[in-house]
Amino acid sequence: MPDQARTARDMKEREAAVAVPHAAPESAEFPQKIIAITSGKGGVGKSNIAVNLGVSLTRFGHRVLLVDADMGLANLDMLLGLTPKYNLYHVLSGKKRIEDVIISGPSGIKLLPTSSNGLLSPDMTNEKRAEIVRRIRGFSDIADTVFVDTGGGITDNILEFLLLADEVILVTTPEPTSIMDSYGIIRVLAREKENSRVRLLINMAEDQADAQHVSATMKMITKQFFNVTFDELGWIGYDTHVSKAVRQQQPFVLLYPSSRASRAVTRVAMKMANYEVDIVTEPGLAGLVRRMISFLK
Repeated sequence: MPDQARTARDMKEREAAVAVPHAAPESAEFPQKIIAITSGKGGVGKSNIAVNLGVSLTRFGHRVLLVDADMGLANLDMLLGLTPKYNLYHVLSGKKRIEDVIISGPSGIKLLPTSSNGLLSPDMTNEKRAEIVRRIRGFSDIADTVFVDTGGGITDNILEFLLLADEVILVTTPEPTSIMDSYGIIRVLAREKENSRVRLLINMAEDQADAQHVSATMKMITKQFFNVTFDELGWIGYDTHVSKAVRQQQPFVLLYPSSRASRAVTRVAMKMANYEVDIVTEPGLAGLVRRMISFLK
């Protein structure tokens, strides 16, 4: 029991360890937006980004729901250290309602889990996917920001969620194979949906120059698709703290708030939340910044 109590205290301290100036009040409301997070291939850190970006956005007053749509290979629950009793398959079979399956995680983030038995559900038709998204749109009192974590690649299951989303975050790495597979995602979206919005997020970059090279390459090879709005969301550098957090089944933004990856994810969250201040401060410096701002008023 003492160890469990200590762990709980540690987690609370970690959640408060990164302070962002001028955070939105808890009562702030935002129009609900459904965002599909996808990648051209597996192994690029897409699910980890979904979890940590979601946790980061909660600090800006957003109410975030993660939907694990990686049918058969789900892992959002493990990344959050959660053990759900029910999942999306219970909803598809009619045994449970979506609101009965949603569970809470760190920082108040919500999760709609799915099974990780390695098998795709035969019940997951396009009509079922559309119904799930339609019902989630009715949960504006639960979440204003919904991240749908798809699998890697461009299967029918993934494509349908991309088409139903308001916008798409495309995660890629500097590897040439990842870049070309990402190009394939944009090509299919351009063919299947008018006025798609794709936001590029580069993961595991060595430095800013490496990330800028990937971004420039993606812009060059996708400029032919005039019906796709393509913009840069940011980049995250390679960081060994990420794999350490995965082994401990906790978001790295909570376990290692001052790490390179955590600072980068917070910058991305600030951009998504439309914050102009692009800094991340440690607790002591945060207090100093607040006192300076108060003094200057």
